[in-house]
Amino acid sequence: MSDDFNYDHMTGFPSPCKEFAEDELSLDKEYLLNRASSYIIQIENDVKTLGILKYDRLLIDRSLHPRDGQLVLMVINNEFTVKKFSSKLIEGHDMESGDFVWGVVTTQIRKHL
Repeated sequence: MSDDFNYDHMTGFPSPCKEFAEDELSLDKEYLLNRASSYIIQIENDVKTLGILKYDRLLIDRSLHPRDGQLVLMVINNEFTVKKFSSKLIEGHDMESGDFVWGVVTTQIRKHL
């Protein structure tokens, strides 16, 4: 059956719900700001101070430059970790030894099943 099938001729009057019809939801359009630089990671441990729980998924965009207060995925001592970004955070890590901001967290996904 076609998505543009018109039921009006079957009932003799237009659908009362027609004015409430919405565009199709596209998660790609909504959440992937830059598809080529976007990654999804699954969290292995709770980070309750940041509101992140084990098995949450984070959408990371590597093309964005972090701003104060944003969540970022960092590499510290060759391990990934999620932190709240600030200029003091950068000062507290030795970026020359290999610590760096890998990307900016744009979306957090949590299953409720």
